[in-house]
Amino acid sequence: MRSAVVVIKRFLAGVSLLGTMSIGALPSYPCETIVKLAVTAVPVDSSARAQYGTADLFSRLIERHHWQASRLDRLSVVRTYKVENDKEKTLALEVVVMEYRAPGTKTFTPTSGKGSGFIRHHVFQRLMQAEAKRARANKDPDSLITPENYTLEILGKDRIGSFDCSVVHAIPKRKETDLFEGKIWIDNQDFAIVKISGHLAKSPSFWIKQVDFVRDYQKIDGFWLLSREEAVSAVRIYGKETLTIDYQNYTVNGAGAVQALLTSSQARAVRGWRE
Repeated sequence: MRSAVVVIKRFLAGVSLLGTMSIGALPSYPCETIVKLAVTAVPVDSSARAQYGTADLFSRLIERHHWQASRLDRLSVVRTYKVENDKEKTLALEVVVMEYRAPGTKTFTPTSGKGSGFIRHHVFQRLMQAEAKRARANKDPDSLITPENYTLEILGKDRIGSFDCSVVHAIPKRKETDLFEGKIWIDNQDFAIVKISGHLAKSPSFWIKQVDFVRDYQKIDGFWLLSREEAVSAVRIYGKETLTIDYQNYTVNGAGAVQALLTSSQARAVRGWRE
């Protein structure tokens, strides 16, 4: 239990992965400026076309984000937070309704939960408090995915579900706990992030050997929104611990009061999680 708290507290102090690694406040650079910032990791004899491909991709990615941000006025979603140990035993679980109002208000209403009260208070609640604070402050630009923070390299193409994606390797320019190294899958039609997978550029503690994470997105009513987040920490002596957040029952730009209902699977998760 103690290691889970250490892991998430380090998350919040450093990378704050669950909620900050987005394009929330990327500056709208002109294409030629992005080319200068994005020093792509390609061979010396590679054509300029490959470099401009990277710049163009991220320019379109920024434009897509601005489009979505300007049209997303309100949102609600049912989240299920869970922490498991290396034996896949659930230590704590909590179901929460999150409501967003533009431009920067997020509220969290717990509906049910089981397990360690310590983890639910010191891990889940702190994650929510930190996310609400970042929303009010319009996020921390140093933790965002920008060419200023990363070397960006287009690796190729891939298909996730029904979406054709470009796969980009993000290489941090500094070894800091608020940066990561990994891959980003970007939809070739919408130029939105479909998936991010990687690990922290720097371990947040001697006790934590590595933190790996995966963020998956889904398309709902034209908007790309989170569907699942997972962070796995390899803790010395203690082993692995996993934090997951599942997102269901989105209501986007709905009129009237938000009525977010739990699905039967979520209800079963709360009642029947492994002791």
